Amino acid sequence: MRLRFDVLAGVVVLADVLRVFLPSLITLFGRAGETPAEQMGAYALVWFVVPLLVVPLARAVPARWAALAGAGVLVAARLVLQGADGGDLQLYAASVGLLGGLVWLVGTAMDGAAAPAMVGFVGGLAASTAVHAALEGVDLVWRGGWLPWVPVVAYAALFLVAAVRARPDAGPGRPGMWLAAGPAVLLWGLYAGNAAHAQASGVWAGWVAVAAVLSVAVAARPRFWTRHPAVPAVLLVLSALGFAFGRATEDGIHGVSPAWTVAAQVVGQLALAGCLGWAAGAPGDGRPGRRGLAMAGGWLLFVLLVFAYYSAYDLGVPNRWVPVVAALLVLVPVRRGAREVKAGAAVAGAALVTVAAVAAVPLWRGDAPGWTPAPGGLRVAAYNVRMGYGMNGTMSVAAQADALRALRPHVVVLSEVDRAWLLNGARDNLELLRERLGFRRAVWAPAGDEVWGDALLTDLPVVRSRNAPLVKGGPTGAQALSVDLVWQGRILTVVATHTQPPDGWSDLGQARQLAGIVREAAAGGRQVVLAGDLNLQPGEPPWTVLLGAGLTDALAPARPLFTSPAVARPVQQIDHVLVTPGLAGRDAVAPDVRASDHRPVAVTLVPRP
Repeated sequence: MRLRFDVLAGVVVLADVLRVFLPSLITLFGRAGETPAEQMGAYALVWFVVPLLVVPLARAVPARWAALAGAGVLVAARLVLQGADGGDLQLYAASVGLLGGLVWLVGTAMDGAAAPAMVGFVGGLAASTAVHAALEGVDLVWRGGWLPWVPVVAYAALFLVAAVRARPDAGPGRPGMWLAAGPAVLLWGLYAGNAAHAQASGVWAGWVAVAAVLSVAVAARPRFWTRHPAVPAVLLVLSALGFAFGRATEDGIHGVSPAWTVAAQVVGQLALAGCLGWAAGAPGDGRPGRRGLAMAGGWLLFVLLVFAYYSAYDLGVPNRWVPVVAALLVLVPVRRGAREVKAGAAVAGAALVTVAAVAAVPLWRGDAPGWTPAPGGLRVAAYNVRMGYGMNGTMSVAAQADALRALRPHVVVLSEVDRAWLLNGARDNLELLRERLGFRRAVWAPAGDEVWGDALLTDLPVVRSRNAPLVKGGPTGAQALSVDLVWQGRILTVVATHTQPPDGWSDLGQARQLAGIVREAAAGGRQVVLAGDLNLQPGEPPWTVLLGAGLTDALAPARPLFTSPAVARPVQQIDHVLVTPGLAGRDAVAPDVRASDHRPVAVTLVPRP
């Protein structure tokens, strides 16, 4: 038997849509936290509940018809997304496309789906991982012009043709096989197939992409590779534990993801494919309703676990148990089976192509535009980049890089930097910005978790870096990254932070911690710069605490300097550059740039006479 190409191609299209739906849920419907979490959850849940209706509908309409209708909706929505420019059209097209994709999957499961379909499912995830890595996470949907339309139309048409020509498998497969599909996609998106997570750990993203492609062979012939289903089951749980608890302190930075966690990713991807292969090979069940309910139920588990994982940051509760629970759910249908699929030669060829495609990224990307920092002092810029999304919900890393380049900074302080969150499209925004600006050095500090936090970009020599977690305040957590730089022959300390205080700064703990960090860094007469989205306005109590530590407002000559929200008339001054008395600021600006929900700020620092 051969894998189902229609399932492989359809999963690629669905993964494209999912990577737009999830960030649109946050940036457009959720307005980056302004919409209550329960409303966001209810909106998302609707699109995952409706596919359950396909099961009773199949009594009047053949399941195959439902599958084809869902495939058509999925493809139409994907094409609309390619032409959309953010806003409500993007949100609703992604939502309808997701619904169409889930209806297609439910109909496919009911129409008769066994081992070849599951291997096609794993192949679709693998192909999506490889393409995503080769595009550096900047998927075709975020690329303008006519050229991206060519591959998008091509693989969408291939999917439709394959879906029309598909025929039910000889054996229907067990319902539990498809119950595992939703949790499996969660594990794939969180870490197993997430190339950006490897990049954030300092490892070549191509290793994860190649492992994803090779995992198709494991799913196709699980008995050949693992002999017994207990082997991939144990490895999958161990890999989930490694991902969940893999945190370390390296080079003075607390809470980063060590390189060995990439091994957990690779092992997890292979083990995940092995578990799905064993589940698909078990004897089938002839009742289509049970298979359809299992498929829809698995995706319900997906969305519930996604909210459990990412809402935990806002609620301040642990979330490390989520990937472990997802792994255990994948294991439910795993049992001995004998049916296998032919996929060996194609997988080997695809692995070689993947290596070449990911390795060739520097060739087609090209060099960053040439520019030089502004003369006459130390130019410092601070920018809350909102996980790489603009006010209209589109990915805006290129526009953010252009805005920062125009400010000509020596040092860039970044807040809300996302390096691998599935919720935001699973890309390394820090590396994308560094490449597009041409900086040689990027210093990273986790805040919410090991792949969400703050960073500093520079070409100045870095002497030392360290960070300190700040006391719990608002959502996602906060930290203070201190980087010692050499400027004009002397060491200067830049502290990059994004404070997350409780409402109204009812607790001044974070401000007091920052004040202590500044006093310690300034001991002995060293100059210190504190910059970032501080979520406070001049004159508020925490402002007084920071000024009491000896800091002055480098942006004072340009006040008022409103930075949030990034609209025609922002109303808040919450992005700041504070300095010790030996420095003064001039030429401060906050240009009208809407590539985030904040405007960037920049100021030139000079020695005070």
